[in-house]
Amino acid sequence: MSIYLIRHGQTNGNRDRIVQTPDTPLSELGHQQAKQLALSFQHIAIGNIISSDYIRTQQTTAPLRAIKQSAFSLQPLLRERSFGDLRGKAYADITPDIFAEGYAPPNGETHPQFIERIKLAWDFILATYQNTAGSLIVMTHGLVLRELIKQHLIVADDMSPLSDFQNTCITEVDGTDKKTVLRLCDAQHLENKDVLGTAV
Repeated sequence: MSIYLIRHGQTNGNRDRIVQTPDTPLSELGHQQAKQLALSFQHIAIGNIISSDYIRTQQTTAPLRAIKQSAFSLQPLLRERSFGDLRGKAYADITPDIFAEGYAPPNGETHPQFIERIKLAWDFILATYQNTAGSLIVMTHGLVLRELIKQHLIVADDMSPLSDFQNTCITEVDGTDKKTVLRLCDAQHLENKDVLGTAV
């Protein structure tokens, strides 16, 4: 059994390089990616799906939930880092490096606050997995995934990202030790042109 850490599908904000808001929905391509993602889990026993409560993550889980009929719940700890007043602005129009560790976005989360929340999120993920019969899917966001991997997981030196946190990329964690990354940022399912309703 495994823990699957997954980034949501594409949004227009991803495409246009905009700091996103909680209510940013998936783009048309994002919905397609969500269906391709779901197909890749057709033959994997999933006991539970937990998701950030943002619209884009919920929409990404919808095709998975349709075919897996797994337990499902929303978890605010899995939200993307809040950049406060910068949300809705284009990256090109923001002067400071918002990802610098010392930067504190106005009315947003500082880097230390974000790291502390990620620790709580990982503790929640582990507790949920312990009570799950089957594998666990965790639907979240790019910055959350980066910190989960950096702070809490073991990645082999010879393992390189397959897609550099592409939308709907899958990071698979060994369910035995709950530390070892088996697949890092794998988005090979996006090469499957079938979608739910048309696959044979």
